[in-house]
Amino acid sequence: MTHDRKIEEYKRLMAEKGVAPATASPPLWLLLWSMGIPLPPPLYMGFLPLALFGGTFFGVVFGAFAWYMGNKGIRTMSFKEAGDIALITGALFGITVSWLTRRLARKLGLGSWSALGTARLRT
Repeated sequence: MTHDRKIEEYKRLMAEKGVAPATASPPLWLLLWSMGIPLPPPLYMGFLPLALFGGTFFGVVFGAFAWYMGNKGIRTMSFKEAGDIALITGALFGITVSWLTRRLARKLGLGSWSALGTARLRT
């Protein structure tokens, strides 16, 4: 099964289970999938990869925004301060989102990403 077909099966399954499209397929994942990157959906990723991926992306974006906004007034923000903010917020965001996502995946009783769609093929 191709990755695109698996994603369509995943979206159909999430709609059946009542998961909101933005929760099942966040915008960052939609962007990466449209670029052809075969990343599993967040609900099928492990805790650590999801925390590192989401936290890194959020930390970099938030740190850049904090540095930009911190240099608009009288006081200036050093690159180190922005890096510290990025590290702390990225870590907190990654851990929190990963915990909530894994909790939802357990609640939905999802299996492994590699097994998605194979049950229908066997029957």
